[in-house]
Amino acid sequence: MLFSSSQCHEGSQRKSDSGEKELESIKVLLKRGIVIGALVCGVFLYGCQKVLASAGVVEAGYEVFGQSVVLFKNALPKIYQVLTVLREQGLILAALLSLSAFFSMAETSITTLWPWKVRELAEKEPENGVFRMLRSDVTRFLTTILIGTTVVNIAATALVTEAATAIFGEAGVSAATGLMTVAILLLTEITPKSVAVHNAQEVARIVVRPVAWLSLVLYPVGRIVTYLSMGILKILGLKGRSEPYVTEDELKLMLRGAELSGAIEEEEQDMIENVLEIKDTHVREVMTPLVDVVAIDASASLVDFHSMWVTHQYSRVPVFEQRIDNIVGIAYAMDLLDYVQKGDLLESTSVGDMAHKPAYFVPDSMSVWNLLREFRIRKVHMAVVLNEYGGTIGIVTLEDVVEEIVGEIFDENDSKEEIQKKTGYIVMRDEGIYDVDANTSIDQLSEELNMKMPEGIQYETVSGFVCEAFGYIPKTGESVKVVLEKESWEEDGEEEEGKQERQEPKEKNQIYRVEILAGNARKVSAVRFERVNDMDQVSEASDVKSMVPKFVRKWSSEEDDGNLSNEEDQSENADLDEHVLADNSKKQQ
Repeated sequence: MLFSSSQCHEGSQRKSDSGEKELESIKVLLKRGIVIGALVCGVFLYGCQKVLASAGVVEAGYEVFGQSVVLFKNALPKIYQVLTVLREQGLILAALLSLSAFFSMAETSITTLWPWKVRELAEKEPENGVFRMLRSDVTRFLTTILIGTTVVNIAATALVTEAATAIFGEAGVSAATGLMTVAILLLTEITPKSVAVHNAQEVARIVVRPVAWLSLVLYPVGRIVTYLSMGILKILGLKGRSEPYVTEDELKLMLRGAELSGAIEEEEQDMIENVLEIKDTHVREVMTPLVDVVAIDASASLVDFHSMWVTHQYSRVPVFEQRIDNIVGIAYAMDLLDYVQKGDLLESTSVGDMAHKPAYFVPDSMSVWNLLREFRIRKVHMAVVLNEYGGTIGIVTLEDVVEEIVGEIFDENDSKEEIQKKTGYIVMRDEGIYDVDANTSIDQLSEELNMKMPEGIQYETVSGFVCEAFGYIPKTGESVKVVLEKESWEEDGEEEEGKQERQEPKEKNQIYRVEILAGNARKVSAVRFERVNDMDQVSEASDVKSMVPKFVRKWSSEEDDGNLSNEEDQSENADLDEHVLADNSKKQQ
């Protein structure tokens, strides 16, 4: 134990000795560093003194300082004059700038408020309310605001210019112009108008009443200015409006904003927009074509009518005589209940006897809005659609009209086939490959493929698009290639316009191979759209005009190509032979 304790004592002694040595070495280094730093500073100061002495910098510095003191002494009277002017006329200038800011806020808040909002505020006020005055004659308010803005800005500028000229002479005009330009832009234009834009309704509640009072004071001047402005509008061929109005496009824009802000649901926005568009929709766009109409002969018995109802379960069925396009009335399935208890009458009574005659006929060019009004007035749910020649081309029901507003309506009796026939379908089989029902609307296809369809088209479904592409009703297995413009190129916005112009034309277009999956001699039933990533072919078709597809014919197989070309050659030869025979017969006669 004694040995170990002595050993520890020796170790601690060694540690203390080493610590003292380190402290001594640090002190030596600090002393040397201080000495070296002092030498460097001395050399630097000695060099600077030589430079200052040789260049005369010290004398120049004293001279600049002296001139500054002299200038300050000379400027003291001018500064005193400026302060005196501010004390005497500062309140007037501040009042003028405040009035200018007030008028700017009033103008922006009134012009920013939606007309429907002004109407809403006016309806909540008494008969002499200011918003009623604003709604009835907005020109009067704007005239008052513009007169006030012009007067106060001119007065403020004249006041500052006069003071600057009195103090600084002619040089003060430029100074006053620059100062007032900055002050008017910042204090009376940008700032107050920004506040009014973001708080239009709140600002309007504050400023409308004072402007209304001021308009009474400035009424004579305002009337003169109004008459002069109206005269200028008449000379230009324009018509002024005393009451604000909302256009349909503005209303749709407001609906989109309300939907984005969460005030209304997307479905509500769609329904309201559909109501706005229904007056521009024609009956031919919503009708059921005659080829798809389920009708019954007027000579058929009620038993046959009952069997048809069991199969299709339609509550109303068109009744025709001899030909299906000769519709004479409408048979109601509910009327069958009157004959259920009388079995003998089911056999002896014909559908024509119980049909409601005559049927209600409408032209295919009639607007859906007018049709809805006629349905309500006449208390009917079905109409027969006629073309311009008086021929029957289909039927339209109240359900078809309502579906234009709320979307497709299905009941428990609609089968899967009927639903597909009604709405069509687009199924993505693979990347860039879509199977499409021919009854699908062309707008739905354009949205799904993100492609722009040509303008001025005479069809509404994929079937019409296909027939337009082929030039005839194609058979199953035939195919054609079409070049369409990408929809995104139109909707990228102004920021992308320059970028689009620099892009290759082939990047704006896309080739689709259209193949007929099902159909018959009368119509096409199913189509396949397959995206073709052959950019060489796209570049060959780069001369295609915007929104007009260029069709590149290519059959589904080489064998079909040969057969079809032979058939075309044979048909052309046959036509030539017929023309030759006809010409020879005419010559012989």
